[in-house]
Amino acid sequence: MNRKRLLLGISISAFLVIVILSGLFLFNKWEGSQAHVGQRFPLQRISYCSSDQVTPCIVSFSLDSDRNMLVNFLTTGAFYPDFYLKIKQDETQHIYVCQKVNKFAASVYCTGAAMPLGVVLQFSIFSINEDVLLAEGNLAIIGLALGTPEVVSSPTIGTPSTPSPTEVISPPTPTGVQLTPTRTPTLPPSYPNPSYP
Repeated sequence: MNRKRLLLGISISAFLVIVILSGLFLFNKWEGSQAHVGQRFPLQRISYCSSDQVTPCIVSFSLDSDRNMLVNFLTTGAFYPDFYLKIKQDETQHIYVCQKVNKFAASVYCTGAAMPLGVVLQFSIFSINEDVLLAEGNLAIIGLALGTPEVVSSPTIGTPSTPSPTEVISPPTPTGVQLTPTRTPTLPPSYPNPSYP
């Protein structure tokens, strides 16, 4: 009977040692994968949007009416953190304020100083809440979409106005002559058999 109790005690002790060791191993593995203060993560790379849809990515560049540059981003959606953009040109850093587009949670546009075309610039986005670098990349601006300017024309005195292409100009009617409208005959529709002249 003592022998059975001894074997049972050794078996239970061995089982407990195995459970404790495996628990410690799993805990160390889990703790190693958690974030620590000051720990660096592999950064996402900012690039132009393409078919592989790695986000965040840059959709386009444009200029607003005040000649500020707009940088349009595509993100993963509504849960992507709010961020601001830094563009580094040589040794100068430009800060751009970013906003999510209403009704399009994955679209974000950033506004700031206009940058030159064709020059390779360093783009970095930082979360607003914790000021953590989220993504960065080196890109050249290959084109800017320009808004269509509004043309405001003021009437000039003393010069005849030129008609717009949509205006119909009818020749002047001589005084005393009355024009009689004539009716043009209505042709039957040619559908489904078109008629050719």
